[in-house]
Amino acid sequence: KKYPKNIVYIYKENGGQASARNLGLKYMQENNYKAPWVTFTDPDDFLDRNYFYKVDKFLSAHQDDDICMVGCSVIFYHEKQRIYKDNHPLNFKFKNGEIVYNNFELKNNVHMHAASSVFNIIYLVQEFDEKLKPNFEDAKFVNEYLLENIDLKSAFLPKAKYFYRKREDGTSTLDNSYTKEYFLTTIDIGTLSLLECFYFNRNIQNVCLYHIIWQIKDLINSPEKLSFMSENEKQRYLELLDQNFSYIDTETILDFNLAGCWFFHKVGILNCFKIEKPPFQIAYIEDYDPYKEQILITYYTGDDKDVESIVVDGEEVYIDYKKIVKYDFLDRVFYYQKRLWVHIPKNAKDKLEMFINNEQSMVGRYGEYSLDIKSIRKEFQKRLPKSNIWLLMDRDYEADDNAEHLYRHIMQNHPEQEIVFALRKESSDWERLEKEGFNLVEFESFEFERIIKKASKVISSHADEYLIRHVTLTQQFVFVQHGVIMNDLSRWLNSKKINLFITSTRAEYDSIANNYNRYKFGKKEVLLTGLARHDVLLKNNKSDTKQILMMPTWRAGIVGNVTNSSKRELKENFKQSEYFQKWNSLLNNDSLKKLCELYSYTIVFNPHPNIMPYLKEFNLPSYIKIANQDESLQVLFCNSSLMITDYSSVAFEMAYLEKPVIYYQFDKEDFFNSHTLQKGYFDYTKDGFGPVVKNQENLLKELENLLRNDCKPFGVYKDNIDSTFTFRDGRCCERIYKILNSV
Repeated sequence: KKYPKNIVYIYKENGGQASARNLGLKYMQENNYKAPWVTFTDPDDFLDRNYFYKVDKFLSAHQDDDICMVGCSVIFYHEKQRIYKDNHPLNFKFKNGEIVYNNFELKNNVHMHAASSVFNIIYLVQEFDEKLKPNFEDAKFVNEYLLENIDLKSAFLPKAKYFYRKREDGTSTLDNSYTKEYFLTTIDIGTLSLLECFYFNRNIQNVCLYHIIWQIKDLINSPEKLSFMSENEKQRYLELLDQNFSYIDTETILDFNLAGCWFFHKVGILNCFKIEKPPFQIAYIEDYDPYKEQILITYYTGDDKDVESIVVDGEEVYIDYKKIVKYDFLDRVFYYQKRLWVHIPKNAKDKLEMFINNEQSMVGRYGEYSLDIKSIRKEFQKRLPKSNIWLLMDRDYEADDNAEHLYRHIMQNHPEQEIVFALRKESSDWERLEKEGFNLVEFESFEFERIIKKASKVISSHADEYLIRHVTLTQQFVFVQHGVIMNDLSRWLNSKKINLFITSTRAEYDSIANNYNRYKFGKKEVLLTGLARHDVLLKNNKSDTKQILMMPTWRAGIVGNVTNSSKRELKENFKQSEYFQKWNSLLNNDSLKKLCELYSYTIVFNPHPNIMPYLKEFNLPSYIKIANQDESLQVLFCNSSLMITDYSSVAFEMAYLEKPVIYYQFDKEDFFNSHTLQKGYFDYTKDGFGPVVKNQENLLKELENLLRNDCKPFGVYKDNIDSTFTFRDGRCCERIYKILNSV
């Protein structure tokens, strides 16, 4: 309104950012605009009120300095929280105030954002590449411009602030990148095009590596993220990466420290795309066991046949435990991580050294070639607990899991061991456990904080962040598990500090503890004992109860985000989900009702706790009961003859009781591509405890077969049930206690 003549509005259909910017440039040229400088502010973003003042003031003071571009500081504005964050990975360029570089000397000063840049229009000859989207058109435009003007200069102004909006719905350009164009087009006509012409320029190598490293990091051990591509497209993607890296020098890769590119990423890139080894190695001290005076040494390599030796005071020491973790990139090995637990001898005084294939390796993050034994012993001392209290816990709002059952066993059979059970007071389990004599402490109370700081062990059936954040280096975290792991949970569990890890089947144990899988845990940490709750489960089992337990798990995309506990926000569109519609339809199926009447069975519906807040949305017929949430799940399993689930590990509870399961998997492909887990060793069809079905018609057919047979498992399903569990002897709790007491 104030300066209408200063604004020109041009309408065009949405063709992407590049086409809009090109139209603006064309308009300026055709109308002989005399403005010497041009910028491309995106409509979603906004500028600091002094943005143009800072740029103009700088350029006025540097008119004779041959400056062709001004780069400004990008600040993220998080719309939902209304907070600003100066944490763009390329903002390091602005940390030393205003600075000017020769374009031929930019090297590590990567600049890729056209919207936060101001260009001298006199030197501007190229357009934005409209075939490049969603997010490399800027980088190509900026860097082709700098190369065209290699003898000129660029300035970077920290106080000229460009605010990049990160939208709540995740539709910002940086958020919306999982497309074929992002993975295939940007590294073809984007990075590869630049490298083929300007591979000799170190800055261009860094620009291209910066773009590619985000893709690589995202896809390590996560092939499902490219499930939208065909096999031919995936192979084409690998070929394009090979071509790109043929132009990027090994030295550039080793020197590159942007975008969270650590040494292990560099080892992987060299191995996977250049078939090279790094010219040096770095080993890391990752953990200490003060009880056994062992240290965990890790290193990364492309060759699993590397031979390592650890020397203490000139003598080679024995490696107590070795784990080889395999990291994949699609169908290639990216790198191996070797994890070596080594005992430090009592008489050791001087130094520890590491050799790989007879060549000395650096040890630690500071480029040293040896580690002082005194510093190791100090770490041992620092990590010893202040008492021998064991703190046990299931969920913060709910007990009745493996920690509760283990606590009860210790309380009744080993009263000499000091134990405490953590729970929120508002939990429906508090009064029950209090009456039973449990030594309860309210989770996250002052008393809880006091106890956990001096406890020697924190023992839990869950490894969620709301508990893990309270565990310090002086506690052993013992994961007694929520169930049997059958899918690949390595991405989640590898981020946790778990000292001991309980398993209950040989296949589960092998899938975690053996070499060449994705888990970091080996035979030092993983124990095969059986689950604590299985002792009572076996004892209380009932037969001929004529009850069907319907117990589906949840889906990540249909429930809200986690709050600061085990609870989640509610999501409004739950009823629109395929999950709701399929299960609600089954619950209301007339044929299901007729089968139950014909064979005199009842149905109990008990979905996953994350689905429970949406229970009122289901139109449950009167003959289907909702499980009593104050009643133990153990009672449900013992009182049921058959289970209908989808992917849940609770099927193992029924198998432990020698009862069959029907797996209703209408969304198998989507489930493993979009959920919080990845497919593991367990094949539902080959290893399952009952038939796998994809539709209601087949489900009802298989259900009738089982009801007709009095829910007795038969054939391959009976064989699977009989062969799965290592222990069915009622002594799981005692096995776990003995191991905990020995470490």
